[in-house]
Amino acid sequence: MKEKISKKPVAHPLQIEVQRGGFKESLHLVHAVVTDSSGKLVKGWGNPDHLTFPRSAVKPLQAIPLILSGAEERFQMSTEELAMACSSHGAESAHLRVVSSWLERIGCGVKDLECGSHWPSHEESAHELSRAGSYPAALHNNCSGKHTGFLTLARQRQLDSKGYIHPDHPIQQEIRSILEYMMELDLRDAPVGIDGCSIPTWGVPLKAMAKGFARFVTGNQLTKEYQVACKKLRIAMVTEPYFVAGTDRHCTRVMKAFGGTVVCKTGAEGVFAAGIPELGLGVALKAQDGTKRAAEVALSHILHQLGVNPKDPDFSIEQPLYNRNQWKIGSVRPVA
Repeated sequence: MKEKISKKPVAHPLQIEVQRGGFKESLHLVHAVVTDSSGKLVKGWGNPDHLTFPRSAVKPLQAIPLILSGAEERFQMSTEELAMACSSHGAESAHLRVVSSWLERIGCGVKDLECGSHWPSHEESAHELSRAGSYPAALHNNCSGKHTGFLTLARQRQLDSKGYIHPDHPIQQEIRSILEYMMELDLRDAPVGIDGCSIPTWGVPLKAMAKGFARFVTGNQLTKEYQVACKKLRIAMVTEPYFVAGTDRHCTRVMKAFGGTVVCKTGAEGVFAAGIPELGLGVALKAQDGTKRAAEVALSHILHQLGVNPKDPDFSIEQPLYNRNQWKIGSVRPVA
């Protein structure tokens, strides 16, 4: 793949503004694309060929080998565990319980996780850990579910899991092949970086990511085996959205609010991907400045533009801004 970021977007990027007291304080620009499973462009803002690292947004695709390999059946993985394999979790107590139990069942421990550690992204869970006089371990990493999936795959393939995070390890080679198949790309010449959890991340055009998610949620253009795998993961994500992210997280909020009609996953640096099974569409977007709040509002706005409405009447496209006294003093919203 030799595609590069275009210097001339084919359309204006989506604009997300930050309003305070009725005054536009900041403006975010978002490249976004909607395609069907064949890659046909349905809607677009900015450059559909914008090349970006998808980061954690492709975790649902990275979990596909768990089903294809037979690991999910052999280790009797629960719906919660399948959701956790696709997750960027907040390290809340329920998240840690599921990953710990899963690790134990496959004969592994926290020491086998090579994702590194960080404080829980769920603020109260981080405070609880600190009050207990403890420090974060790899279990608290928001990618520990995905990495437990990698260890499970290594067990199933009878591979030495040591170094499973490196690009030349068979696990990451298999993951790359999965991404190539789902997005119909050749990643051999793609830009490659190292993700926050230490695995490789390949640069892909937004339109390819959108196509991959359209295929993921519909099964169109996929083999029977892939259709079964994708359906299991999709159902797990919408059945257990809390285990895909957690309390007050946008992935969880959207999948709950839309009653399972939307499958979505965030990625670092302002990336979001989603699939809408009933419409047969995939969505991929990138906030140009890497801002999470812009990506979240952009996704909600795009769903509205596509006529996909939440079942929860309290769900809003805009995100309120609060000050330290918890007064509502503004909002983050799409520019009309």
